[in-house]
Amino acid sequence: MPLVDSFLVDHTIMPAPSVRKAKVMKTPKGDTIQVWDLRFKKPNHGRMTVKGIHTFEHYFAGFMREHLNNPGVIEVIDISPMGCQTGFYMSLIGEAQGDNVAKSFELALKDIASLDDNAKIPAANPYQCGSCDLHSLQDAKDISKEVLEKGIVVVNNEDIALDPEKLKDLA
Repeated sequence: MPLVDSFLVDHTIMPAPSVRKAKVMKTPKGDTIQVWDLRFKKPNHGRMTVKGIHTFEHYFAGFMREHLNNPGVIEVIDISPMGCQTGFYMSLIGEAQGDNVAKSFELALKDIASLDDNAKIPAANPYQCGSCDLHSLQDAKDISKEVLEKGIVVVNNEDIALDPEKLKDLA
């Protein structure tokens, strides 16, 4: 089985918070699809809470679209949490630059951090959500504030690539 792209970078040196263009693909019609690693926590050094991630997910995709989408150039396809609870993957059609993704990430975090403490979480009901009781607005706001305090850097795959010899030892 081939390794997925995220297993080809060294998580022991991966900085966080960060954005990293993880993969670029072309559709049969020639459209560019980019997959971005939006890292909130340093791998193996911290995790977001499950309730915080879930609430964050309900807000994040909408706010990122507001800040990043550019008609005819960039369209966010999906933003999904990582199983390791350290970040999200974002897939988009078009070609975004790291600094633009980082700025949009920052603006979306500010949007979430500034939500009223009594804000209604979008779609947090049994008709639209598979775990509607698994939410925490406070955790989502805390996640945002922590990332904003630390600042977001842009990371290149080459700078954190795993040595091919190391990969042989780990297989």
